[in-house]
Amino acid sequence: MRHSRLRPLAALAGSLVTTAALACPDCPTARVVKASVVGSDFWNHLVMVTVPFLLIGSLSALLYRVGLPRDEPEAGP
Repeated sequence: MRHSRLRPLAALAGSLVTTAALACPDCPTARVVKASVVGSDFWNHLVMVTVPFLLIGSLSALLYRVGLPRDEPEAGP
């Protein structure tokens, strides 16, 4: 019974949020926010956010590709 009420509520909440977000894409407040988000320092901030992930990802891929040396069992007589 609980799940049957959850889906319509989630759909209603989702539709209310999307209609509010699309309400005024070109109003003066939206222009100010766009200018502050995509300002002159946008690319600097984007690089600072993405470079650590790229470095960790490439290092992880390299270590996975190279692999760790396996310990070989000693040959007995």
